[in-house]
Amino acid sequence: MYEDDPPDSYQRRLTSMFWVFALAIAGVWLLWRISQILLILFAAILGAVLLDGLTCYTKRRLGLPHAPAIALIITVLVFIFVGFGFVVGPTLMNQSQQLTNLIPQSLNQLWIWAQAHHWDEILIATKPSRLIPSATDLLGDLSGIFSTALGGLASMLIIIVLAIYLAISPQLYIDGLIRLLPERRKDLGREVLAELAHALREWLIGRFASMFAVAILTGVGLWLIDLPSALALAVLAGLMSFVPYFGPIAATVPALLIALPGWPVEPLWVLLLYSGIQFIEGNLITPLVQRRMVSLPPVALLVAQLTIGYLFGLLGLLLATPLAVVIIVLVQILYIRNMLGDPIRVLGEHPDAT
Repeated sequence: MYEDDPPDSYQRRLTSMFWVFALAIAGVWLLWRISQILLILFAAILGAVLLDGLTCYTKRRLGLPHAPAIALIITVLVFIFVGFGFVVGPTLMNQSQQLTNLIPQSLNQLWIWAQAHHWDEILIATKPSRLIPSATDLLGDLSGIFSTALGGLASMLIIIVLAIYLAISPQLYIDGLIRLLPERRKDLGREVLAELAHALREWLIGRFASMFAVAILTGVGLWLIDLPSALALAVLAGLMSFVPYFGPIAATVPALLIALPGWPVEPLWVLLLYSGIQFIEGNLITPLVQRRMVSLPPVALLVAQLTIGYLFGLLGLLLATPLAVVIIVLVQILYIRNMLGDPIRVLGEHPDAT
């Protein structure tokens, strides 16, 4: 309490501080309660950023207006997915079913081997299905990624629809966000949104190109060593590489389990194959497809994945890397560049841009 302040003024300040603190707590609690919805919205924004980037490229190359360009992009993407389903869908479904049969068999063989070597006591005399979930359980977990928010396939459909709507008229939503800012901050707001969109677009393009390359290399490699379900394992490896570090490790486990009956030669070939592909992806493919490198410090990326994955589950882990990109760009622009006044190349920005 200041000496010159009357008691009622001090009480008003104390009451105001209490309400500010209470509103802050309520805001954090509300954000926590709707965190899964916010993550789904962020996933939709990622999709919209990618669609907008492809649309802008099409507009430049073909000279089309915005509406026909995005309509063309969506049509091409639909044809690609439908064509992929017709060409490899039946084989992929058969091999996925084969995986659900082979993985439990390999786990049982692993359990028998552990018993023969008296490792069952170390494993607390429990069945492998309790230590490692079966393929059916894993598929059930994967299908329930979005169940926390709005439910399964419906959530995926909502993400796609939201992404399309955001990409159709992105300027409408950008202008809406800018109007919420004070006049003196509007230019900074536009700069931040532009830099965020650019960094996320660069990261997404590089990541999807890497995923495609990993799937092709994995499929060819598994076919050469004649491992069962090569196509399903290749698609899984490509999808899992969306999550750096943890994804490739998780994708290696099913392949190793399938290779166990050919011990020790086939598991060794699988390890060499997956390790070699990750070396090629990290040291050759990624630098080639992302010349405006959106590279994150490994420690920062791992901390982001562990923290966001722990707080928000599997969906948080899937989106941890792009969320880390957003956080880093915000710190670089708002704190380092604007508050400290230090020149810095923002993530995803061309070296000659600054």
